[in-house]
Amino acid sequence: MKVTVKHNGTSALAARAPGFADLLPGAASRRRGLEDRMLQTFTAWGYQLLETPAVELLSTLELGVEPERLRRLFKFSDGDGRMLAMGGERTVPVARVAAGQLRQAPLPLRLCYLGPTFEGHPGAGAGRQSFQAGAELIGAHSAAADAEVVAMAITALEACGLTEFQVEVGHVGFFGGLMARLAPDQRSRVLDALTGRDLVELEKALAETDLRAAEQELLLRFPALRGDPEILRAAVKLVDNPASEQAVNELHQVHELLQAHGVAARVNLDLGAVRDFDYYTGIIFEVFSPALGAPLAAGGRYDGLLQRFGRPSPATGLVVFLDRLQAVLGDAGVAREAGATIVGFAVDGAAAVVLAAELRGRGLPVVMEVEPVDAEGLRRRATELGAVRAVLCEDGERWLLTDGGRRAFEVEA
Repeated sequence: MKVTVKHNGTSALAARAPGFADLLPGAASRRRGLEDRMLQTFTAWGYQLLETPAVELLSTLELGVEPERLRRLFKFSDGDGRMLAMGGERTVPVARVAAGQLRQAPLPLRLCYLGPTFEGHPGAGAGRQSFQAGAELIGAHSAAADAEVVAMAITALEACGLTEFQVEVGHVGFFGGLMARLAPDQRSRVLDALTGRDLVELEKALAETDLRAAEQELLLRFPALRGDPEILRAAVKLVDNPASEQAVNELHQVHELLQAHGVAARVNLDLGAVRDFDYYTGIIFEVFSPALGAPLAAGGRYDGLLQRFGRPSPATGLVVFLDRLQAVLGDAGVAREAGATIVGFAVDGAAAVVLAAELRGRGLPVVMEVEPVDAEGLRRRATELGAVRAVLCEDGERWLLTDGGRRAFEVEA
């Protein structure tokens, strides 16, 4: 005997796995539209689409995914006892391919991807499956490469219809240079205070270091170190280490190139950006919308990753979080496709089949009724489907149904 339990009026047989979501008609089409706009932008900039599997060897992901994220992945073993995991991000698999099957490909490599990512234990409010679009520029260490990735992210988001957003561009070397003289425990304490925005604890931690007063003052002002190139000119006067000075110079170069790309109005320079220093090695960026607290896109330079796969090579890239982008855009952004023509028949279905095929051959979307219908019934169906027109095949004639009745219909030449 089969037992069916109902939850909130829904049969348990129809329940979905926790943490996963369905995309219903309409939303699914809009998601595909976002993916198409992303891919069109990436390919227009010379990036080639790459597909990697949803499942990777856990040992592969361990080369580039930080321990906390590894802990949250779906993990399982195959029949041979090898540990596998569902991919929680796409950059590491792309690096695997670039260092393996594409090892002999000339550099720089421009690769892009679209697809889902998975987490078995996501953070609060997050689902277990999300969707990403991204691109990786492998084999180039230059301001032009960094600027290209940032500018392409902006172009792709604008192509999707996003209008209100800002890009925060920073450099891990600026903070890293300040921290280089600190002992590991001091560095950890300062970093925790900065990420937690705890200025009282930060002041106490800095007092126990041998940083110059000007550098301590700079770190205390970290959360406010963002703006136009003037912030760079002011900050460089307060530092006295090569790494921080080089970071400021590289940010200057990238900003000048972003002006040449015509996207600098979207950009804030952020010297207070604090990111994963074991992974990122240079320029970093995040994209924010006033409608959402989490970044819509992110990226930066990660020159050490390919070396872990045996092919030392500089690299920079970006990722767009499509779920977040779609949540911000809602029904806006990607225009809906033109509504379909609905074709019905009173008696002879063959005539409707011929007409539907003729219209589809001209590139028009067509919905054909598969049961006989009269004029009034076809009008109702057209309204339900949002069809742009309804055509009834009756007595060897094709009738376009209008508000005022009907008139003969001819396929335009």
